[in-house]
Amino acid sequence: MRRKWGWILALLGMVLVLASACSQPASMVGPVLKRADTTWYLYRGQGKSNVLLLQFNKADAVVKAVDAVGETAGENKLNSDFANPKYTADTTKNTVHIAAAQAINLTFQSGYTGTANGYAVSGYTVQYQGKPYRFVRLKNTKQKKTTANTGSSQNGGQSANGDTSSLANRLMGALVDVNTGAQPVADKAFVGTFTYRMFVGKNVGAGQITVNANGTYQNAVTVLNTTKPEDADKAAVISYSLATGQLQSLYGKEYLNPKNLLTVDYTVHGQNQARRLAQRVTLWTNGKSGDNINLARARIENTNAQLIYYSKDYTPWPKEGLGPVQTGMAMSKADAAAPSIPTIYTNTLGAYRSIQKAPVQSNADFMQLIGAISDAHRQNVGQVAVDFTDMYGAGVKPTDYQAINKDGSKQALIQYVFVVSPAKVVEGASYIISTQSGDLLVFGLLGGKLYLLHQPDHDSATVTWMMMPDVDLTVPPLQIRLNPGI
Repeated sequence: MRRKWGWILALLGMVLVLASACSQPASMVGPVLKRADTTWYLYRGQGKSNVLLLQFNKADAVVKAVDAVGETAGENKLNSDFANPKYTADTTKNTVHIAAAQAINLTFQSGYTGTANGYAVSGYTVQYQGKPYRFVRLKNTKQKKTTANTGSSQNGGQSANGDTSSLANRLMGALVDVNTGAQPVADKAFVGTFTYRMFVGKNVGAGQITVNANGTYQNAVTVLNTTKPEDADKAAVISYSLATGQLQSLYGKEYLNPKNLLTVDYTVHGQNQARRLAQRVTLWTNGKSGDNINLARARIENTNAQLIYYSKDYTPWPKEGLGPVQTGMAMSKADAAAPSIPTIYTNTLGAYRSIQKAPVQSNADFMQLIGAISDAHRQNVGQVAVDFTDMYGAGVKPTDYQAINKDGSKQALIQYVFVVSPAKVVEGASYIISTQSGDLLVFGLLGGKLYLLHQPDHDSATVTWMMMPDVDLTVPPLQIRLNPGI
């Protein structure tokens, strides 16, 4: 009888546990914070005015006031120290607090799917400032632009893989002539080459503007994968862009009207800064077949003390000497102008082809190649998930990893080697090497074949190289785009 009662009580306890688990609503805040690199919009009504854009990083949030859902250019909402605000979240209460200068407190209430400013969106209904708001992400960025620009070049955007494709060969033929119709600059103080510093979203950036006396300009922007200005010298380059266009004088200011924008996006994970690998080249143009360049309206002002550059696409570095209400970027005189768009394009193709022919000439090259392959396969190399955001490095020696065959003989010394953190800690996986610094993956290259170091016994220093036959070590194709819709 006791056994019977014990069985009944155990079963009843299990039912209560299951009922308790089922009664607890799933967190709405958790999925929001786990969506890396997702842009969210906070709005009321149709999402056509008074909208906040939000992006959640590990330590802080990017918050911008934008004109409408789907827009990305806007005024950054910072904290009292002129930095991105910190945030805290309570997943059990479904609340998020963002410590901007004007605090943003959100309480998540229910799921939401619908449309905003012509975009299909999904997300949540939240309580903000005592009123119901929508907190959403775009489901398909193509939808609005296809609807709003029927017949425009945004529907006719072109894309091709390969640096020798037809589009690659004729891309520069799509450039708009910036000299036609340009008006000479009256105030010669604007003429010259100048540098400025800023944040591009959450990332550190550097800009260089050249203003020509005939009323044309070019503006080069480099974006780095760091949020800390003091780390700029050692950070990887996310992208390099060059805009060219004409100046328009209004009210003593010079407004920038872009005609061409060339952007080169690079492999970031494991980047070899001495030999960067381009992933994508994109050219946007304004004028020939519609306006395709999505840059905020920008201008240069002369305060007599110095020139100031204004653009809602960027946030100034703090404490640049422009006072507490710092919305512009101080411009400093520079010596040399950036190369032209055709030169940048030609050099990019040349560098890419050089890497194609000889992708690995050093440990750093090897790490960059595997980083590019992992980018192309959602951070996986074969069946192994890697994490280039944690510990990684190419400053190791092949002699540090002399491995042994199963029969006890020495394996051939590996040619190139680098280490990276695993994205998943798989229990009992012999390819995860335990060290005092943490768990690591050790990749090696020998005879054009990829190897992964294994540690058969985790309580032993014995290691052995095992080939990964399912990984193609070809450099991923360079993507060329002209006026893409997104």
